[in-house]
Amino acid sequence: MRMVLGFIAAVIVIAVLGATSNALVNQGEMAAVGGQFSLGDRIGWIVHDITTFGPMLGVIMGVGLLIAFIVAGFVAQLAPGLRSIVYLVAGAATVPVALYALGVAFPGGITPIASTRFMDGTIGLMIAGALAGLTYALIKRPA
Repeated sequence: MRMVLGFIAAVIVIAVLGATSNALVNQGEMAAVGGQFSLGDRIGWIVHDITTFGPMLGVIMGVGLLIAFIVAGFVAQLAPGLRSIVYLVAGAATVPVALYALGVAFPGGITPIASTRFMDGTIGLMIAGALAGLTYALIKRPA
């Protein structure tokens, strides 16, 4: 039961934090070319990304997290003292692997996740993935 709850929580974490990161990077890029947004506009944009982009991001990254956590489970058995770090790294690694898979699925240079055209967007998603991995490790922790 802890494994399932941990996985659901991890997917929620990566979806909410990843969508937030996506919104903030996109806002920054728009501001760099002269866009001006009030605080209310910025918050509304973040909420909109969480509610519309977040579920799709959760599905995409959820598939990646599932695979990453299975592999991390085997690695964690080899280094039980580093269990939380193993899952944190697995969560972070999910992002570039999923982005690569999306690049294969959408050939021709299309980037389905706009913020990942920039390094800060990719890093933001990787941080969300790392926190998702840590969330999973903490909830799944053996009793």
